[in-house]
This record gives sequence, C-alpha cells and structure tokens, in this order.
Amino acid sequence: MNGNLIGLFFDSSEELYQNLLSLTNESQNWVYICDERPVSVVRDGFKQHQLEVSQGSFINSSEVKLREQVIRAKQVVEELTNQWTIAAGSSTLFLEMSWAIRTPSGSVYLRDILLYLQQLISRESVVIYCLYNRSLLLDEHLLLGLYAHHFLYSHGQLQPNPYYLPITVLRRITPKLQFDSWYERIFTEKGLAKRGVMGGEVEKITYAVQNPLTTFHAKTDEGRWKVRCLGELKVYRENGELIDWTSKGGATKKLKAIFAYLLLKGEKGATLEELADLLWKDEADTTQTLNRLYHCIRYLRVALSGSDVSQKDSPFIVYQHSHYYLALPYDSWIDLPMFEELCFKGSQELKATNLEQCLICYESAERLYRGDLFSDIPMKYVENNDNDWCWSRRFWYREMYHKLLYSLASVHRQLGNPNEAIKYADKALAEDPCLEMAHQEKIKALAVVRRIDAIHRQYRVYCESLKKFNMGMPSEAMRSLYLNISKIN
Repeated sequence: MNGNLIGLFFDSSEELYQNLLSLTNESQNWVYICDERPVSVVRDGFKQHQLEVSQGSFINSSEVKLREQVIRAKQVVEELTNQWTIAAGSSTLFLEMSWAIRTPSGSVYLRDILLYLQQLISRESVVIYCLYNRSLLLDEHLLLGLYAHHFLYSHGQLQPNPYYLPITVLRRITPKLQFDSWYERIFTEKGLAKRGVMGGEVEKITYAVQNPLTTFHAKTDEGRWKVRCLGELKVYRENGELIDWTSKGGATKKLKAIFAYLLLKGEKGATLEELADLLWKDEADTTQTLNRLYHCIRYLRVALSGSDVSQKDSPFIVYQHSHYYLALPYDSWIDLPMFEELCFKGSQELKATNLEQCLICYESAERLYRGDLFSDIPMKYVENNDNDWCWSRRFWYREMYHKLLYSLASVHRQLGNPNEAIKYADKALAEDPCLEMAHQEKIKALAVVRRIDAIHRQYRVYCESLKKFNMGMPSEAMRSLYLNISKIN
C-alpha cells in the first residue's frame, strides 16, 4: 500500500490547530516536525487547543537536518524515516515547511525535498502532511507546495488537487509540461479541474520590487542555475558547479560586467554600442572597441557553455534585432528578487507586530546579503553618468541592508534579546557610523540591560560621528530619546 503526501495550507495558528484536531485524533503514534516555533511552544499550543499529545512526538527541524546551511534532500528524508521508525512505527508525519524561508536557496531545496517525499510515499505507507503557513512563506514556495500534493486538506476535508503535477513534471517545470499535464487531466478526470483549491480566494499582498528581472529562457536541456548578485557575482549550474570565468580565456572582469549588465537589462537587451560604451567609454576608435567586444562575447559564451563547440549557437547569449540578450535556463534562481521580497514581507509582519515571523523573514534576508551588488565588478564599469545601470541599484540595496540590520536590532529588543539587538546595531554602525536609527536601537537595548555608562558613551559616539562627517547637530528625536532614557535610568 502506497502512502500519501498531503498539503495543508493555513493563515493562522488557530486555523492550523483546528485542522490538526481531527487529524491527530485519527492518527496513532504521529510525529510532528517543529520549525517555526520551538518544540515546547508547539506542545503547549496543542494542549491549549485540547489536542491530544500523548499519542505523538515532537522534534525540532534541526534534528532532521532542515537547519543546515546546505540542505541535502536525501539526508533529510532519511532522517525523517528514522524519526517515524523510532516513534514505534508511526505512519503519520506532520512537517512544518517554514524552513524554506530560512535558507537563501529555499525554493531550490524545497523542490528537491518534495521530489524525494513523492518518491518516498510511492514505496512506503506513511502519510505526510506538509504544513504551509501562507502568511509567512513566499509565493514561489506556496506555488511549489500546491503543485506537489495530489490531495489538499482544508476545513476538515480531504479533496483532490486539480493543480497537482506528477514527479516527472515537478522535477523540471515548464509551461509546456504544466499545460500537457493539466489538459490531459481535464478529460481523464471530468469536472475535477473546476473545483476550488482553498474554498475561496484570499487576497495576497504583492510586494513592490525595484525592477523585476525577466530574462530570456535558454533553449537548453540544462537545469536551473543559481545566480548570486549580492557580493561577488557567482553563477552555479544545477549540479552545483561554479561557472569559471577565468579558465577559458578572456578578461574576467569584463565578462562579468557584460553578464551583469545583460542580466539587469533583462528582455530589453543591449546594443553593441551600449556594451562597447560599458567597457571602453573613453575609447574614440569605435571599430577597435567593437572588435574587442566581439572577442569578449565569444569568451563569455565559452564560459557559460563550458565548451568551445559552436559558440555562435550558444543558448545563453542571444543576438537578434541588433541586440544581445542573456538567456538563463528555465526557472533559474536569482537572489535579488528574493532579498527584496523577504525585506518587504518582514516589514509587513513588523507593522502587524508579528515579531517571530518578521524575524524569520529578516534573518533570511540578511543571509542573502553577502556584500554590495556585483561587488567584484570594478567601479570604472559601474560608474557611468549617461547610463546608470548599476550604481544607483547598488546604493539602493545597501540602504535596504542597513535598514534591515537596525530593524533586526529592534525586533530582537522587542523579543527580549537585548544582546542580539546590540550585535545588530553594531553591525549596522560598522556599515555607516552616522546611521541614526542604529544608534537609537543600540541606546534602547543598552537601557534594557541598564548599562548606564554605555548609554552616555553611545550618545557621545553619535555626536562625534556627526561632527566628523559634517552631518550637523543631533536630531530632536535622538535628543529626546537620550534625555528620556537618562531620566529613567
């Protein structure tokens, strides 16, 4: 008898516990994998909602290797198998999926684990409920979760999922494979595709991004790439191999500059003249610069393709209508949109005073930021008064990162972690010694631990920083904060 992989999507803890009430009563010796909150908090939540805890066991997601920096799907599933074996032959597993937002490549790892879980239930009789917090997870996580489950559980009912995709499609989703799978199901399972998934539409907050990245899709069988833009530009193939910009010849910095430029230009592409001006803006000889550019394009195609064969037919650098375009393998992952969405989502959670969920989003965003945008591309290619393709973006992401750091300080302070708050405030001030909000958060955290001398010293540091960088006098907000805290302490 095969098992089942069931999706359970919820908007609040109350909704989750309502669904779990009947599920845990029906199951014997179940195992619950906690991720969003510690085991003790989850167990107390079960008891408060009259859920029976004696028939099951709770373990932390770290015990099944879901808190690793690099998540190995096979190892995770093996650990999950060990856990329900230890639990006296448990046949039901509840798995919180919030771990996917904690890791920079969560959507990549999420797909891998869902694939392994689909394989597992095809040979084992275990029933696995994947628990998706809709108010926390990103849209791409929720969509992947929707695709992966043959059945969904909601409002006490198990119902077929018309948007389920089999393992062969989920492994490498393309619009064509999705269409074929759903179109066939319409006629083989009449009426199923008309049913709603959640029993009603829920408005989803959309997050403004500075400029969504939309590149061409490369005509290749190669799987999705992973592109890191924050910090040094790094591109990984599906198998984890790092693209080598140096071994194939050509000028490494120039190749990276072209790749980065075409990535940000997206479907607009770039003309020969634009690319030539990017690399040799002070050169007067147009013919010479174009010849140099042709060589750079050739070497870039070699680096991306991994071979010298038929470079004019390279699927990754496309030339048409007098423009060059970057084409990435379908469904490739880029860090920039995820960083933005995590920051905006964390901000929304903070406004709603959902501090624990905010912390998850903000900490995930912080792990993504490894330095300035394309930090290894020389300034001579970045600073261009006539074509500001990178500098303003670099400044914008840096400002967002600074806000992220002092916001993390604020969240930790409100959660009762003053030492963590001080750490993040110091991290922000190391980036910008005049960052007023970081000074404020550090003073507030110092007040919590009653370090009176340190409060006075921090205010003096703030004043000296303003003086050193000719930033004027302390603001009224800062003076008021300092005076009020000084009176209290």
